[in-house]
Amino acid sequence: MNQKIKERYQTDFLVLLAEEYGYRRWFWFPSMDEKELEIWWEKLESVDPYFMTPEPLPGDLIQAEDNDEFELFFKLRDSGNYYTAHTHCDDDSVLIKPNETKIFHKGYKSA
Repeated sequence: MNQKIKERYQTDFLVLLAEEYGYRRWFWFPSMDEKELEIWWEKLESVDPYFMTPEPLPGDLIQAEDNDEFELFFKLRDSGNYYTAHTHCDDDSVLIKPNETKIFHKGYKSA
């Protein structure tokens, strides 16, 4: 397991990010707190800059690559204690709070 994930997931703000319906999974440590992220996401005109890869998102992203990382990702997601997100296109990208409230970006267009 990536040491940075082990060092940060219990103490830092973490978003569990699924890219393009599970194409890749990421541990995203935004460079802002929860409220700041919600405001930033709501003002986001489009997710196009993150279509090919979410790595330009603000903060640190670590891709889940081995079985231990995937197991941790799903364990944390299933706990209901973390923000989650899905990125792909403007019609399906969403940030979800632990209470399951969906936050859509400004450029969101439902399909």
